Amino acid sequence: MIDHNALLLQVMAHDLLAPLTATKWQVELLEKAYKDKEKREKYLSGISASTELGIALTKHAHVAGKILSNAYESEITKTNLPVEIRQAATELKLQYERHGLILEAEIEDEDKERSLDVSLTKLFIWSIAKFFLTCVPPQMKVTMRGFRAQKETIDGKYIFIILAEKVPNAQEYVNLIISQEARGALDQSFVFSKLINDVASYLNVSYSADVQSEGISLEVIF
Repeated sequence: MIDHNALLLQVMAHDLLAPLTATKWQVELLEKAYKDKEKREKYLSGISASTELGIALTKHAHVAGKILSNAYESEITKTNLPVEIRQAATELKLQYERHGLILEAEIEDEDKERSLDVSLTKLFIWSIAKFFLTCVPPQMKVTMRGFRAQKETIDGKYIFIILAEKVPNAQEYVNLIISQEARGALDQSFVFSKLINDVASYLNVSYSADVQSEGISLEVIF
């Protein structure tokens, strides 16, 4: 048996350590350079960014814990989906950089509002991005795309795709997303594939994964 909450807690503790350490370091530098206006503004900006990242990660941990323990209650609001995806991607870029990866996001606008659970939607994007972090080697690029569907069968839907090329054992990771079968007690990839699956059910969205360009492609239809 895998204690998903315990394993997720390990991941979140590791993720939170980075912005907390960065904040401590920037505060120490700020104290030394309090007379230099340019440096002071730079450090204050860094502290703000690290704090925002820490808050976002804490919110994800809170929501994910409730999802994995079947205790989550949705909160629906009217909002613009691409705006929320774009913000989630911005929060993820720092985490990708710390893992030596490049995250590019091309999220097209949508001239409408949707009824969404914002916290859950951002957790969904975060879970997908974290899944890719578990399988994509350093120095590689991960690309996010978002656009309105043009096909008549899904007209009006919004498509979100995340792709990484040349991922070792790509088919194994795709199978993990499809089969939802853990490969061991410390399988972080499985924890995120389970979160993807569970959150998708709450959001009532469909997703699929495939091997593409010797890498992994995951497509979500909102």
